[in-house]
Amino acid sequence: MKKTIFTVSLGVLLGAGCAHLPLPEVTVAPELPDTFHFPLVKPEHENMQRLLVNAMGYVNPKHGLVDPVSGYPVEGWNQDSERGLYLRSFTQLTAIGEWVELLANIAAGYADNPYISREEALGKLELAVSSLLTDQADPKVSAKGLLGNFLGFEAAGRMGPLSEEVEKQKFVDAFGEEQAGLIWDALVARKWIVPQQDGSFAKIPRKGEYGDKFFTGELAPFAESNTCAKIMAVLDVRVVQIIFGDNANLTASAAKTFGALRHSTLKDDPAAVQLCEKLEQFIARQEEGYRYLYDAKPGSFVFGWNATKDRFTGWEDSNGKWIVGHMDYFVNEFRGPLLFVVQRFDLPPDAVKNAGFKTKPYRMADGRDLYTLATWHGSSFQSLGLSLFMQELDAPGWRENLENSVDIELDFSTRHKLPGFLSEAYSGNGVEYTGDIGIPDVAVTDHPRITNAPSLYTLGVAYSIAPDKIEAFLAANRKKIEQLFTDHGPWEGYNTTRNETVQFQTAAHTLALILGGIGSAEENMQRYLTWLGVTSLSKVQGGESGAVDLLGGGTQWISWSPTGDSLEGLHWCGGSRIRGEAVRNGAVTVKLPQAKGVSLSNGALLIRYRAANPLKTVITLNSGPRVFENQIFVRFDVTDAEKEIRIPMPGTPGLENVKELVIRFGDERAPVPVDLTISGFEFVPAQ
Repeated sequence: MKKTIFTVSLGVLLGAGCAHLPLPEVTVAPELPDTFHFPLVKPEHENMQRLLVNAMGYVNPKHGLVDPVSGYPVEGWNQDSERGLYLRSFTQLTAIGEWVELLANIAAGYADNPYISREEALGKLELAVSSLLTDQADPKVSAKGLLGNFLGFEAAGRMGPLSEEVEKQKFVDAFGEEQAGLIWDALVARKWIVPQQDGSFAKIPRKGEYGDKFFTGELAPFAESNTCAKIMAVLDVRVVQIIFGDNANLTASAAKTFGALRHSTLKDDPAAVQLCEKLEQFIARQEEGYRYLYDAKPGSFVFGWNATKDRFTGWEDSNGKWIVGHMDYFVNEFRGPLLFVVQRFDLPPDAVKNAGFKTKPYRMADGRDLYTLATWHGSSFQSLGLSLFMQELDAPGWRENLENSVDIELDFSTRHKLPGFLSEAYSGNGVEYTGDIGIPDVAVTDHPRITNAPSLYTLGVAYSIAPDKIEAFLAANRKKIEQLFTDHGPWEGYNTTRNETVQFQTAAHTLALILGGIGSAEENMQRYLTWLGVTSLSKVQGGESGAVDLLGGGTQWISWSPTGDSLEGLHWCGGSRIRGEAVRNGAVTVKLPQAKGVSLSNGALLIRYRAANPLKTVITLNSGPRVFENQIFVRFDVTDAEKEIRIPMPGTPGLENVKELVIRFGDERAPVPVDLTISGFEFVPAQ
């Protein structure tokens, strides 16, 4: 059997060990055959029905997209050695979780199809869940109950990925100081390794001619078989790389799988009952790992842990100090799973509270500004997640944020003629897989965004938020979207610059499209939480909040500038006027009279104003120290008549105990005039 190679990098997915499989001819889905049934999708929504019918082709056993030994899905469809794509040689935890979740949904009657019967789904689920329990106990691929984020397939079992870096000392230990130096220099010259920081370790790109067959050029002096084998043994060390987010995705999927098996059609089925017991056993065994990943000092989870090297995931700074990365930004695809993990294992709510967020405005085609939570890359995947299951749509603040996100995606895609949403995906530029695809206005990063490569997979979860709007979008783009259809489901997306389909397909994205579209995640999770005895999510979504008048009696408005700018503030009960001629760095602090602060969780912040000049400001909500401050980027237009801004506020403990708001004005590079009258500034809680 050929040696399998793959790395933990999302950008380059490498492997070997599976023969090249030709792609079948593209075929369009049939006209809504009656062998498919999605009970939570509106019958009149023909276009969503058609999209789901085509996507379900991915689970057809004839395509061989499930490893027969473990029952896990492979990483994706593409298997092309000439392009360096080996997606059938390994899998990832998110895809495994989605797969078991889909099987349980099929068994419960949420996704009837001609490929896997309800009874067969239970059998396939038994194999996958049993493999999870086996791998959870295998130190080659797991530690403290948590699994490595990528798993390779071998006849004898699963294996971890190859390390992405190597220490120079390992060569010294194997070859001695002098020869190790020669080998290291040759590896650098051959571009097999890229030294980092002080040169004590190097990254291993594993691109192009890599491996024991390519000891040529600078490596020719070391081609002798024993020396070659020793070098490759140092380079190709497999590791157990634990990533919090991937494990949290799997944990949440396991709970939703449990919930689907508690459906009225299944809850008394002996096979379903036994599967629930195994799933809960798997979930319970993860507690040790999650407690280990929780860092009490900053009050957040570490991003990951290399269990092989016993080192938390991070990076070296310019002084060679190792900086540990944390889950300290709130708005990403792991938001729902983070909430669930904290709730399920009764972990400190600080893990949620200390994750900061930024809210940004987006100008719609009709001139309105819609505000929503900004994601790091402007990606719809990070905004909407893979599915919604933590009662977000029952919380008005969350619902409005999510509805605004969908409206923004629809507006941008419609204006730019994109047959899909901008999200992390294959871009159509060679084999590039990137998170840099997104809408610039709702991104935290100011780096350029890729805006010509829409994909389909987040349309599933978007449908659960705004079904009629998504159906209309699918109808308007039906011709182009159906160019992506094949008998194994839709391709990744469409590159509008080249006017061609992006012919890649991953399990995680295809399964996310299906699961989001069938819309059962919330009720499945609710069954699990009910079984667990959880009656309130206030721990992770914040408690009740009341109305707050930020212009009311006792509130202090204090104008100031750290650089001495002249910023005048006149405050009275019911209003405030802020003026300055050339403001570079001015601010107004709004101090609240409540000693413990107020809750601005789960509602909306309303600002009524008049402005003589266009202004961009940032409002910081101070409720305690965190790496990323909770901030709202506000845009004031020139207007004589009073105008209102509405900013939805998510439900989170991070918005409790807000003691002051700091409104910052100005531009260091180009001072601006300020003349702003605020006649209303209030928080309206959920009704």
